[in-house]
Amino acid sequence: MEAVGNFDHESSTNFTKLPSSQWGDQFLKFSIADSDFDVLEREIEVLKPKVRKNIFMSSSRDKDAMKRTILSIHLLDSLGLSYHFEKEIEESLKHAFEKIEDLIADENKLYTISTIFRVFRTYGYYMSSDVFNKFKGDDGKFKEILKEDVKGMLSFYEAVHFGTTTDHILDEALSFTLNHLESLATGHTAIPPHLSKLIQNALHIPQHRNIQALVAREYISFYEHEEDRDEILLKLAKLNFKFLQLHYFQELKTITMWWTELDHTSNFPPNFRERTVETWFAALMMYFEPQFSLGRIMSAKLYLVITFIDDACDTYGSISEVESLVDCLERWDPDYMKNLQGHMKTAFKFVMYLFKEYEEILRSQGRSFVLEKMIEEFKIIARKNLELVKWARGGNVPSFDEYIESGGAEIGTYATIACSIMGLGEIGKKEAFEWLISRPKLVRTLGAKTRLMDDIADFEEDMEKGYTANAVNYYMNEHGVTKEEANRELEKMNGDMNKIVNEECLKITTMPHRILMQSINYGRSLDVLYTADDVYNHREGKLKEYMSLLLVDPILL
Repeated sequence: MEAVGNFDHESSTNFTKLPSSQWGDQFLKFSIADSDFDVLEREIEVLKPKVRKNIFMSSSRDKDAMKRTILSIHLLDSLGLSYHFEKEIEESLKHAFEKIEDLIADENKLYTISTIFRVFRTYGYYMSSDVFNKFKGDDGKFKEILKEDVKGMLSFYEAVHFGTTTDHILDEALSFTLNHLESLATGHTAIPPHLSKLIQNALHIPQHRNIQALVAREYISFYEHEEDRDEILLKLAKLNFKFLQLHYFQELKTITMWWTELDHTSNFPPNFRERTVETWFAALMMYFEPQFSLGRIMSAKLYLVITFIDDACDTYGSISEVESLVDCLERWDPDYMKNLQGHMKTAFKFVMYLFKEYEEILRSQGRSFVLEKMIEEFKIIARKNLELVKWARGGNVPSFDEYIESGGAEIGTYATIACSIMGLGEIGKKEAFEWLISRPKLVRTLGAKTRLMDDIADFEEDMEKGYTANAVNYYMNEHGVTKEEANRELEKMNGDMNKIVNEECLKITTMPHRILMQSINYGRSLDVLYTADDVYNHREGKLKEYMSLLLVDPILL
């Protein structure tokens, strides 16, 4: 296996063989020099102008040239390269959307229309789904001949996941594309293996719902087998991902060292699992680009604290002890810590220690105003934790809707998005935090989605522990239905929420695209965390597969 930089990560990081408790320790062995970054960065900077010229510098402004540019933007997105060309993408799409009607008027290729639709919706342009009516026959159904275009059907399936509450034609397209792609994925039809793998990936989690780092790594493996591939673009994608890997290894080492050196970890409960790898992976979901390396580290640390607070309140503290912890956090004053005992005291010290770090970082950035916003979001988590503990143990049963509203805040939705905005640096302005604290429909919907997906995944475990504060449990009791019926209804709600998230992202014009991306990326993280298994809590499942894909599997130049 090829080494990244000057270290051989095959010998150091094998998630298949290592006991999960030793994962984090492996990153302490890595030694990455500045020269490792410099070598890759120089190679990347040599190739970028060539790619820029090939995609954006065409002197022709005719329809075909514009369509080629949009299809190339989709490639840049899929390969994890779009952040290198943000200005060019913005200008190209603005110009192309002004001529959208003319651009698609005589275009009859399903792949082209579907991909253009996906690109415009990705960047916040409302391209009407009515464009897909041209692919219907006189009987009002999608033409069967479309199934002969495998890549077109796959792109159409991907386009479906940009649907809003009014894109009814995309609801029709879901069953049409899904049934066909599922039959292709079984291997009964002869298609190239790399295309079959891409279809399988999409059926597991569509690109629009998947995190950018995983999409890029999977798409590199697909694209290198395409006969019409652009070798310069492919090489840039590979070099770029190797460059990202250097950052990722460095971050994992930093987070692991920070965790092992904490004074109060010795006071953690014996069965409390360290989750340094999981929290880094969750932070990666919010942004994968190298310039947000510090943001990922800051986010991972917050997730470690939230995880401990959640466990301390749910498992280790009585109602009165949780009340005392929340009271101390509301006061935000270490002098009141004398009222705390055991794990509650450890939890409070952990919070104070982290936020002291945040204070120093933000002061050095000239962004001290962010600290107040983060403290307020954290206090909300504490309040909602207490509320849920009282519901679970005190016999006070909330309505399903009441629980979902509180549960979205308790599980850390708003604090997670706030922390990711903090990690954006200068992009994360005061207006972004004020927008978030106003709880627009977009983030409220994401909070509800988080609660639903987490509770569906953890229902059996919660019931075994006697922890009744669970959406499935409350829905069953409120509506007098079985677990299976409740799950079906909650999954339907989840699908409706995905449409609302898409809709709100197209409606909101007052926030920069990057700020909206943090909400979109948070939504994507939920699909990655909860599709197939509970990734955050089950290391032996998909997490191991994801970590190997991102950090171990070789990228050969």
